[in-house]
Amino acid sequence: MAEQLTVPQAFALLLTEPDGRRAVDASRFDAGLAGAVLADLALRGAVSLDGKLVRVVNGAPVGNGVLDAVVGTIAASGTPRKAKWWVSKLGGRQLRDDVAAELVQAGLLTEQQRKTFGIFPSTAYPERDGRPEMALRTTVLEVLDGRTTPTPFTAATIALLDATGSLRQQFGKVDKARVQDITLGTWASPAVKAVLQDIQTTAAMAGVLAATTAATVASS
Repeated sequence: MAEQLTVPQAFALLLTEPDGRRAVDASRFDAGLAGAVLADLALRGAVSLDGKLVRVVNGAPVGNGVLDAVVGTIAASGTPRKAKWWVSKLGGRQLRDDVAAELVQAGLLTEQQRKTFGIFPSTAYPERDGRPEMALRTTVLEVLDGRTTPTPFTAATIALLDATGSLRQQFGKVDKARVQDITLGTWASPAVKAVLQDIQTTAAMAGVLAATTAATVASS
């Protein structure tokens, strides 16, 4: 059941709390979600990372609205760019909402309109059916514990959680050597490995910016 999800759907589901809040800050969520899209497309053979430049190698529809839209965007750009550029370009509210809408349509989340501080309108996506997420978490735990051989899908999911600093937050203490073997060893797709460093860099930069902004607000 878990691998019926796309990689971005799996990433979003794991980092969305039952009440609809994000489990990490928006910057890391966005970087990881954009990286998840590239990773999924790479696993499907739709894009390649030739010398770290993202290129469309198969523009045929994959049957998922979010993924097909990104393939079209990359193809229409005309200029091959690095994964880091695409992670920054794709990450944002639109991608968040599009992936969440897929999970709502699948019956896993619900859409709820709220007001932050009673003033600012916002949309949250509380859990509706937790069984697919539970199945996904069980699979990831079995892989982390060495009880199950990772598939490219689970390897990519674990790698993205690790790259955004959210793996231990979600799954507790993990064996670093095991995680490294999963994310950088033979289990991970070479194309997925190629985007991880860029995701880590983007997420780290976003984290520094968020911390700096919070410190500035607190001291003002």
